[in-house]
Amino acid sequence: MLPSLYGPLDVIGFGEPYATPRGLAEAAGLAGLAASLSNRRFAGLSLCALGMLFHPIMGLCFAAVIGVAMVLEDRRWLWAALAGLVALSVAGMLRLPIADRLVTVMDPAWRAVVEARAPILFPSLWPLETWSRLVVQLCLVAAGAHVLRDGARRLAAAALVAALLGVTIVAVLGDRLSLMLFLQVQTWRTLAPMAILASACLALLAAELPKRGPAGWLALALLATAAMFRDVGDIGLLLAPVGLAFALLGESVRFGRPALISAGAVGLLGLAALIHAALRGFGLAAALGSMPAAWPFSQGLVWSSGLPGAAIALAVGGWVACGARAPRVEYRLAAVALIGLLAALLWDDRSPYVRARDEGRDASLIAMTADRPGEALFLAGDIEPWALMGRASWSSRVQSAGVVFSRPLALELWNRAARLRAAGLASEDWIRPLTLPARRPPAPNAEKVRSFCAAPDAPAWIVWPRWNGAELDPALNARDWTPRAPYVEDAAGPDGRWMVAARYAVIPCAGR
Repeated sequence: MLPSLYGPLDVIGFGEPYATPRGLAEAAGLAGLAASLSNRRFAGLSLCALGMLFHPIMGLCFAAVIGVAMVLEDRRWLWAALAGLVALSVAGMLRLPIADRLVTVMDPAWRAVVEARAPILFPSLWPLETWSRLVVQLCLVAAGAHVLRDGARRLAAAALVAALLGVTIVAVLGDRLSLMLFLQVQTWRTLAPMAILASACLALLAAELPKRGPAGWLALALLATAAMFRDVGDIGLLLAPVGLAFALLGESVRFGRPALISAGAVGLLGLAALIHAALRGFGLAAALGSMPAAWPFSQGLVWSSGLPGAAIALAVGGWVACGARAPRVEYRLAAVALIGLLAALLWDDRSPYVRARDEGRDASLIAMTADRPGEALFLAGDIEPWALMGRASWSSRVQSAGVVFSRPLALELWNRAARLRAAGLASEDWIRPLTLPARRPPAPNAEKVRSFCAAPDAPAWIVWPRWNGAELDPALNARDWTPRAPYVEDAAGPDGRWMVAARYAVIPCAGR
């Protein structure tokens, strides 16, 4: 029922189908949490350190959870943590490398760029849906910690404390005071362990809460409903805390007609599941129905719809509710083998265009542009200059959080995006990529392109997708290039959601 998302704006997730450093660090962090559950805390911290080799921030977030769990078990570790904070503060006051960012304030010009390009770093800019999801996950883990015992309880409580501390630190020291290190470390990413454990806690609560009478059924109904509608306004904000209260109070709450209360809770849960499935089903059908012929089907839409998870949850829930026993070992092994086979068959969900792009450089495009060395500007896509031409990208819409690590690069990126917009080559979505939907790049105007290309740092080539097949101004001297497969993008356009380009205009720029 829960998404593989944490943090704001639906742009950060765990379990993504990409071989990214962050995913590897999260895997190492999960292994570290598992090791800490069996009292191998230093082995767990070592695994987190291994994850830090791939993604320092994510590895640190999982290490923080293990550290908090150690403090909850033995308060003497708190003194070690305080000593570390004092040492870090002294290093900052002495302006030692990296630690000097503890007392360095991000200047307003740089901060304005970061706010526009990466609002995920500032809790004050998070939308209501972010806080709703965060509260739902927090309540699920809190209720799970109440049900769990011993080391598992400490781990759940530690994930909760680490998440709250991480958000508080970045909200006060990063967002409010603009201290550079806290914006760069992005301590809000401690939400990741809590989000992951929330999924496990929901399964645990579904098995345990019904054993606790009407209050348990009410708690489960409210928490599960909040989880299903976590992104719909403030439903999660309203229901999850009430569900948590019933879970904490448990059998101490007395009802005059307990059977009726339990039946009503079951009815609420069933109705919420049906509404959830219907809304998700209609949304999925509409999305699949609008897909273009160039990309006839996307598994990603199915998996991200939430329907597979809901179906599995309802099937297992029905199995448990009927009192059925666990399947025999051979059946479970067969199910694991089937899942492995399906994963092997369905793992590749790239569009035909991405498959073609991943084959490497395009010989025809390289030959077409060989007479002008230098950077290339693709007005659609992301890694095309490197993948298809072997050239650096002059500018890209998709760069975001990286702007927080280098002021000169952040301001240069901002300046180039503004120049593209002024030249009529890009829209506002290049300025604020995480808060505005992708738009179709406007058709180039010869006069504006000529002025844009007169700059000494202009790109060597501008590559524009011919969305509607219309011919360009001959003064642009554009060359026609056909990729190995049509470009497809899920973005807002005047003639529908999907934008398709089977041809490109390759326009000479610098030195024209």
